Amino acid sequence: MQNLSPTQREILLALVDLYTKKKKMIKSKEVADVINKDEGTVRNIILSLKVLGLIDSKPGPNGGYMPTLKAYEVIKNPVITPMLDKLSLYKGMMETDIKINHIEILDITNPMANKVLLDVEGDLRKLKVGDPVRLGPTPYSRLVIEGIVLHSDEESREIIIDVKRMISIPKEKVKNLISKKLVVLRPYFTLKEASINLYKEGIRGAPVLGEKEEILGILTTADIIKAFFEGNFEAKVSDYMKRQVITISSEDDVLDAIKKMIIYNVGRLIVLDSDGRAVGIVTRTDILKAIAGLEGLWVP
Repeated sequence: MQNLSPTQREILLALVDLYTKKKKMIKSKEVADVINKDEGTVRNIILSLKVLGLIDSKPGPNGGYMPTLKAYEVIKNPVITPMLDKLSLYKGMMETDIKINHIEILDITNPMANKVLLDVEGDLRKLKVGDPVRLGPTPYSRLVIEGIVLHSDEESREIIIDVKRMISIPKEKVKNLISKKLVVLRPYFTLKEASINLYKEGIRGAPVLGEKEEILGILTTADIIKAFFEGNFEAKVSDYMKRQVITISSEDDVLDAIKKMIIYNVGRLIVLDSDGRAVGIVTRTDILKAIAGLEGLWVP
């Protein structure tokens, strides 16, 4: 790919994607909203891309920007360079010690024949042709790539992957994923009362709050089933609730929520506002609805 900076690549890819979808001139604000950057910064970078012949512009109220044919050639085989911490390659569900230096997407214009070339470091003898692998999310584009190893070359330190799925995780705040009102339980509720509340609301878990609305724990249908299996039909919520509660700020990114769910092996997070008060729950299902097709890429 042409020697573009990570920010130039990000803006160019966003512009191409928007133009492909909308079939009209794109405003700098539209690009800024997609990549979550200041519009002034986007305009400055667009000027540099225009100088390189990658973007055309039209002035006026109905004007904007559009990619040139040269832009499509440039992004045909994009190179994604991981920044800061290098990405790990996962074999199945297990993280390997293979680290990724560069990612080159081959023939991106043909989704039925996508291949990815990885420049890596680590022991490639642990991989063989046919192994299922996964990597990502990548910086900037936030891609998650899943596929099968087609070729592994120890000498050149390269791996070729036949891509089965490639998904970009959107930049979305957690508060925008909360789909239902917050349902709370009290520690003195019986499990029967709690189960009725959960059933009526069509949910599988809820936070347990104290007299001062402080978070005491969380109770799920799995906890209730366990109690009934043990024959404790008269138990209270406080007897079976989990006291370790994993929370997340309503202003955090969906990617932060995914990472927390993976680290703590949980399917739901209590969402807190700026004052530390519980305002909702974000579940794995909420995230999967926002990112169509991610089910098979989820690491439990």
